[in-house]
Amino acid sequence: MNKKEIKINPDKGKRVTYVVVFSIVVLLYVIMLKNNAVDHTLGIALISLFAGLTLYFLYSIFFPKPAIIINEEGIKENIIKGAGLIKWNKISEIYICVIPKKKYDVFFLGVNYHKDENDKRRVKFKGKVNEKLGDALIVLDGLEMQPYDIYNNIQKYYSKFIKK
Repeated sequence: MNKKEIKINPDKGKRVTYVVVFSIVVLLYVIMLKNNAVDHTLGIALISLFAGLTLYFLYSIFFPKPAIIINEEGIKENIIKGAGLIKWNKISEIYICVIPKKKYDVFFLGVNYHKDENDKRRVKFKGKVNEKLGDALIVLDGLEMQPYDIYNNIQKYYSKFIKK
């Protein structure tokens, strides 16, 4: 790992669960296909689909793609519908956003942009808020690192490598 870059990977536990579940589904469809409980064409299509999903998640366990990258440019979310690269000079505030759900709380990294592009003030770290706010939100659930550890690493990174 580069000294000037922090990579945070998705949690492997959820992907291992997907591999197990999809493998069981493939096995069930193979058994159903052998016992003629499902149409041959449909059975082959479903087996192919779930076997492909199993291989995809198995590949992602051994070769993970970082979900969040923090470097000199900014904070980059690598998830499909993510915020993309958020440059440091656009950020005015960073904070943890907690949205309570019935079974668990959902954690986001909230980011507010400068309202004026000429405003180059330093990033403020606000701590925790209990509502969904911000110009950009990065989901912090399902990652190898805990939400507050990610927040603290961003603070340390910013103060060490970015802040002038």
